[in-house]
Amino acid sequence: MPFRILSLDGGGIRGAISAAILSEVEKMIGSPLNQYFDLIAGTSTGSILAAAIAKGLTSENILQLYRNKGQRIFPYSSLISLERLKVIMQYGVSAPKFSARGLIQVLQEELGETKLSEIDKSPRLLITAYDTIDRQFLVFKSWRKFDPWANMPIWEACVCSASAPTFFPAHKLTVKLENGSKTYVVIDGGIGANNPTACAVAEALYLGHYIKDISVLSIGTGMPKLKPEEQTEWARASGWGVFQWIWEGRLIRVLLDASANVNDYITTQFMNPPELEGRTSPPYLRLQPEIGSDRIDDASQENVDRLGRIGREFVAGKRDAIARFIEKSQ
Repeated sequence: MPFRILSLDGGGIRGAISAAILSEVEKMIGSPLNQYFDLIAGTSTGSILAAAIAKGLTSENILQLYRNKGQRIFPYSSLISLERLKVIMQYGVSAPKFSARGLIQVLQEELGETKLSEIDKSPRLLITAYDTIDRQFLVFKSWRKFDPWANMPIWEACVCSASAPTFFPAHKLTVKLENGSKTYVVIDGGIGANNPTACAVAEALYLGHYIKDISVLSIGTGMPKLKPEEQTEWARASGWGVFQWIWEGRLIRVLLDASANVNDYITTQFMNPPELEGRTSPPYLRLQPEIGSDRIDDASQENVDRLGRIGREFVAGKRDAIARFIEKSQ
């Protein structure tokens, strides 16, 4: 029996690329995404996409969320901003770039108080995060009704997953246990799996599905293609220290891109096991357009519209591959 996985990368405002790609894919499938896929996995901005889809929002609705509310999440572009004074007063001179207030408000408005455990089994929802206290990778699963965070609202799971270091403060998550409570201090799941595809495939196997029955559509938020002048800048990285690496989130961007690439490699190996050699491999399609600017916090309407065009134009050149994936996933 087919088991279809949709996996969605992190990448801040670049999630608008994924939303635009999904909008076109949804048209090609001919049914709502939450009725087509059996498991939807997301990290960071991908967790927001995944949760919204699981709740029944269309991809076009989500794209408008980025366009109309993105600037409440990323309200300014420069670290030197009068608006940032409140963040500095709260956290000190080494404060993250943004407060989490706008992110939390937008997610509460869009996702309401629906709890993780209230998401039906079809589709299952998987969201990644990382706990800085116990140094452990966290995977929030909607179908695990007895996990300590089962009654957490999905907006909070998304905040945990999207709290990218240097951009947002770590999120304090307190869950009730039988003998008290436990506190986690959680940051972006992209630290371990900015592309959560391998996590989703591992869960499908654990749930008892055979690899030959699993199909995976993995959607990225764009792989930067550096301009010559940018290549020259990065060529000096061998001599960079702390300040240069943290400037404009360079280090976190590199970590997120590396994590996405590693998980793509792992999934490719998963989906092509030796026992299927010479036979038709299960469908795995990775959609990752090349982009110019790789900033994850430029939420201007002009940039969101540009990202949306990148996503739609990318799909235009991949229609045959997407159609083959849909056909093989039946």
